[in-house]
Amino acid sequence: MHCDNPPFAIQADYSVEQLNEQAKTRILVIDDEESIRYAVDAGLDFLGDYDVHFAEDGAKGIEGLKTLSPDLVLVDLVLPTVGGMGILEAIRKDPDINRPDRVVLMTGHSNPFDEEHMDDVGIDKILSKPFKLEQLKSALFD
Repeated sequence: MHCDNPPFAIQADYSVEQLNEQAKTRILVIDDEESIRYAVDAGLDFLGDYDVHFAEDGAKGIEGLKTLSPDLVLVDLVLPTVGGMGILEAIRKDPDINRPDRVVLMTGHSNPFDEEHMDDVGIDKILSKPFKLEQLKSALFD
């Protein structure tokens, strides 16, 4: 049965582009080293189509966590303004921050955490710098 005058109208509130943007995994990278931000950006661009955002210090990272509600977060351990541990604490305790699906701690130092302590501070994976593309992929998606 075909109806020329439907009893209701469907109005789209979003364009196709906006819906595609919403479907992308949103990733926040918090690192003060431009070379690391560039490497992560290039790696993620190679791995797929993600909505990637960057913060170059801890305070901007916390603001990004509040405004972006990212799905995945990569955070450096040593940062200006607020360090990585402060960001992890904010993720756990700040009611204005939605807990990301995955939190990856990046560090150029030896791993300071065992598995049990990682759970306590809210880390899902640790990514040692420098890293290869396969290590980035594994830390984020495995």
